[in-house]
Amino acid sequence: MYNYPAYFFHQQPLYPHSATVSASPYTRLSGQYEHQDQSEVWTGWEQHYPHFLTNPVIPRDYPTVDSKILSNSIASSHHLLKDASLLIQKLSEPAIAHELMTHAQQGNQKEVDRIVHSFGVKSAIVTSYSPSSVKFTIDPQTPDTPCCEVTLALKWGQ
Repeated sequence: MYNYPAYFFHQQPLYPHSATVSASPYTRLSGQYEHQDQSEVWTGWEQHYPHFLTNPVIPRDYPTVDSKILSNSIASSHHLLKDASLLIQKLSEPAIAHELMTHAQQGNQKEVDRIVHSFGVKSAIVTSYSPSSVKFTIDPQTPDTPCCEVTLALKWGQ
């Protein structure tokens, strides 16, 4: 015969009904399969649908590893980290930090850029800010091969 449990539809009264009654509209006709005992009975949809591998792994050929670009980025990042350290050192002075925050609050981007570039940093620094934080993106001044960047995000408000 069939290898799945039989169900029949149990008609619920439409009106009037109680809001607290939540009976299932399907009632099981038999308690187990014909050839299985109760402990092996499956419940739910998994008995009817086989499991398939949905995302098979496709073998790929990868190119050979060349670490020259990574080595150049690492060499350039040392200079960027020195400039980030100099930026942090200058911003730790309360007078400079107060002046920078005042001009940023007024929306004076040119003055903020002038203050940041007056620190003596050799790399290009792009400054963006919001009421709660300031972000400095430090790039090396090599337009031919962009290798790396250091982003420094500092919280300065609520």
